[in-house]
Amino acid sequence: MPSLIAPIDEIRQQALQSTINTPAPPSQELDKEAFLRLLVTQLRYQDPINPLDSREFAAQLAQFSTVEQLIGINETLAAQSDAYAALAQGIHNSVAAGLVGKVIEAEGDQLTWGGEAPVPFRIELADAARQVSIQIRNEAGEVVRTIFLGPKAAGEHAVEWDGRNDAGEALPAGTYTIEVLATDADGDPVTARSFVRGRVTRVTFGPEGILLWIGDRSVPMQSVRGVESE
Repeated sequence: MPSLIAPIDEIRQQALQSTINTPAPPSQELDKEAFLRLLVTQLRYQDPINPLDSREFAAQLAQFSTVEQLIGINETLAAQSDAYAALAQGIHNSVAAGLVGKVIEAEGDQLTWGGEAPVPFRIELADAARQVSIQIRNEAGEVVRTIFLGPKAAGEHAVEWDGRNDAGEALPAGTYTIEVLATDADGDPVTARSFVRGRVTRVTFGPEGILLWIGDRSVPMQSVRGVESE
């Protein structure tokens, strides 16, 4: 006589379907409550003439215990993950707050000219370049100064701007943008990056992440690559 016990996979699908049809939020995962309902359903519809074997029943109970333990482990790991994330965020916030008053170097293209001291910055060339120049633009986007550096090897190079235009006249204090133009021996462009410096005046925390402020310019925390205590 064929057994009246429904295959466990079919019962599992029935239990999941029943869960989906209830007002509770649907779930495609078999939690411990659903597993227990599955086991009870299996016992309810077993063939009384050919009941479930005791060893098979014991195996089902053992499986239920294992599932419950795994769920507990998953919940513990999830709680620990949240705790670690909160701890890491706290550490990052603390480090960022400690940068107030420090001079940082970060990848960027904006310079703050204070009107007196020259403004230092760095450029990085991916390959050797026959000709390198730097254009400095004001807030209106106008080129006010072009600095010709000549040929440069691949790597980093320190540059300084004295705050003057091409005519040698001092420019007003403010924010200026730099653009590195580099070409190789064949006249093809060479990839270049610029790194600016400045003193951190404040730190903000928001949806956009941690921002370090140099005057009215913001620098993402992840862009910082160096810190000075001067």
